Amino acid sequence: MAACQRSNRQIDREISVFGIVTNGEGWKFYRLLLSGAVEETDLYSIQNIEAVLGVLRFVFSACEQNLPQTA
Repeated sequence: MAACQRSNRQIDREISVFGIVTNGEGWKFYRLLLSGAVEETDLYSIQNIEAVLGVLRFVFSACEQNLPQTA
């Protein structure tokens, strides 16, 4: 995540970076803030797939907002 954030800074894009770790049964979500702080969720179980999908929807939506606008 830090490497991704550095790459973005090299092209003058200051954005928070998201990360996802899973083993297929458990999911954790992370966000590296501009300050360098890391936010981490609790472990989500695949048994609660609705919650996993909700967080994924949030992450993808936030990432989509950071896409460069094209004319």
